Amino acid sequence: MKQLKPLPMVRRRWSFLSGSRAWIAGLGLAGVLLLGLILRDTIFSSAQTATTPRLATVTRGTVQSQVSGTGSLVPSAQYNLGFRTAGQLTEVDVRVGQTVKAGQLLARIDPSAAQASLAQAQASLQSAQAGLQSANAPLTAAQRLQLQHQLSAAQQNYNDTVASVNQTNQADATAVANDQAKVSADCPAGAQCSADKAQLASDQQRQKTDQVSGNSRIHQAQQQINSASDNLAIQSQVKSQAVSSAQAQVASAQAQVTSAQQAVSQTTLTAPANGVVISINGVPGEYVGTGGGTTAEAPGSLAPAPSTSSASGSGGSSAFMVIQDTSSFVSVVPFAETDAAKLQAQQPASVTFDAIPNLTISATVLQVAPGATVVSNVVNYYATVVLNRSDPRLKAGMTANATVTVSQQLNVLYVPNSAIQNTGGTPSVLVYANGQQVSREVTEGLVGDTNTEITGGLNEGERVVLPSLRTTTGAGTTTRTGGGGLFLGGGRGAGG
Repeated sequence: MKQLKPLPMVRRRWSFLSGSRAWIAGLGLAGVLLLGLILRDTIFSSAQTATTPRLATVTRGTVQSQVSGTGSLVPSAQYNLGFRTAGQLTEVDVRVGQTVKAGQLLARIDPSAAQASLAQAQASLQSAQAGLQSANAPLTAAQRLQLQHQLSAAQQNYNDTVASVNQTNQADATAVANDQAKVSADCPAGAQCSADKAQLASDQQRQKTDQVSGNSRIHQAQQQINSASDNLAIQSQVKSQAVSSAQAQVASAQAQVTSAQQAVSQTTLTAPANGVVISINGVPGEYVGTGGGTTAEAPGSLAPAPSTSSASGSGGSSAFMVIQDTSSFVSVVPFAETDAAKLQAQQPASVTFDAIPNLTISATVLQVAPGATVVSNVVNYYATVVLNRSDPRLKAGMTANATVTVSQQLNVLYVPNSAIQNTGGTPSVLVYANGQQVSREVTEGLVGDTNTEITGGLNEGERVVLPSLRTTTGAGTTTRTGGGGLFLGGGRGAGG
């Protein structure tokens, strides 16, 4: 068997770069690359800056100024419901959190007392209607004779009453006279005669009582004569007045029936609008008092700060039941005092929601609170922003970010705010043409958030110079420029 020989070792060609020499070479190469980058960002960039400034084109469009705030979403209306009639609660037909429709039965109290009052009112109405029918009917001889008999009976009763009263008064006077004579005869000076004096006092008191009672009986008898006489006169001579009186009695009875019917209907509670029940204060069997009926609240109508209870839907109202109308919402938003001074009713706005990304709803400012709210020494004014539409994902209490357009100009020339230079209070821009930068005075209009309206001094399509951008790198501050074209950045106006 042939014996194999080992191969000769190959000598490395770059053995001088091994060890510490390799590290030194690597660091040197990195230094050269870093120096090249610095030279590129300074020398070459400066050269480019000198030849190609950042430019913006004078454009026609819309200039806006906006203010923003973050608040809470609340329903556009809240209904505090209560019974107008007190009574025992017999049923509650809904629960907290349930969605209800307008007219839906919510609860009921015992209607027995109200129904009894209605029955009585209906009976009175029937009696009044019968009286009106009688007044409209011609008076017969028998009816006239009956009325005359009633008058004669009243007169006879009067005469009998007067005679009876006179007889009683005469008997009382005789008894008192006899008592006084007995006292005078049986009681000489200094004698007590208590029994005789007591009898005299008793008869005198009875005399006074009988006189008062007699006068009252005579007066009542006289009233019966007057009533019978009037009734006869009305029925036989003043027919039109009798009809008018009967008609008035019918109208009064009808009003009582209507009131009683309302009382019966008020023993049931119905939903005034579509909404969600957020609180119920009572269970069947309990006695509930009058709650003033249904009252509607518009959260933010005076732009107050939304309460925790109304925002969270936990209720807290003293009403028997509270329903929130969630078919539409408003956003109650605090604005800083400098921004609030720019707000006015009917200004357009847009609202976004942290909980629902990519949802933006147009809105309108309803009202700004006249008074400030100070929290941690920060002065805010609450504004109510009405959403122009709803979304099924919206819920009361959500965070709402409102952006209000406080001023805008349409179809105007504008440039970025950063292009405007102010020298001695006179605005100007650097116009770039034929490779040259020429300063030109301009007339400003609305200063928006990012752009400024130009009302004089520039023409559409001209280009203006923008300030250079200064960025910070690891090697220091570097000035960069961009190419030409429209630039919408910058910020000279207040944000919004």
